[in-house]
Amino acid sequence: MKRQAWSGWGAVFGLCVLIGYGQPAHAATQTTAQVELTPSTDERPVPPVDPEQPDRPYPGDPADPDNETGTGAYGQLTIDFVSNVHFQTTTAKTGPQTLTAANQRAMIQVSDRRTRPDGWTLQVTASPLRSQQRTLASTLTLGSVQLTPGKNNVSAAPQLLTTGEIRPGVTANVVTAPSGSGLGTWLVSLNRGPTPVQLHLYEHELEAGRYTGNLAWSLTNAPA
Repeated sequence: MKRQAWSGWGAVFGLCVLIGYGQPAHAATQTTAQVELTPSTDERPVPPVDPEQPDRPYPGDPADPDNETGTGAYGQLTIDFVSNVHFQTTTAKTGPQTLTAANQRAMIQVSDRRTRPDGWTLQVTASPLRSQQRTLASTLTLGSVQLTPGKNNVSAAPQLLTTGEIRPGVTANVVTAPSGSGLGTWLVSLNRGPTPVQLHLYEHELEAGRYTGNLAWSLTNAPA
């Protein structure tokens, strides 16, 4: 009887030992991850890229030859490239007339390499169309505008403000990047989509000649 009692107690004792040391242990501690980001000092010109394939260089535009290398602007907030807009040749006759831009890859490229996303605004001011003898009454409409981020750009996108009528001598806000957006490189493609860039001539009598005007693009360092 004693042997049976001892065996039974020993079995119970052994079971208690196994349970006690078989339980998983729980422990927790914390470590620190730290990184220091320093402001970029690169202010070299940003080369223009293809708005359809931003990982490739700008391929040029048959309607705007000899304009492929960009503005060469230095800084951390720059206009890197601006297309010259060329319109179809037309026969002088009674107006008004509306002409369509011939460009296939018209665009403006903007880069914001600042440390903080403080925003910016792209503006344009048109001059009158003039020949050696005459100034034409005209306006310009940008039509469909496409915003495309540059390669590896994950910033919040800017906002399109206007594709409407641009009158000579009046500054128009075209694209704005509100605070918190617009970092990196952005491509503003013109003459794309259902509505092309158009020139509206309001003269009733149009004289033959070469008429030239300017589109002055500017970039402010704050949202509109």
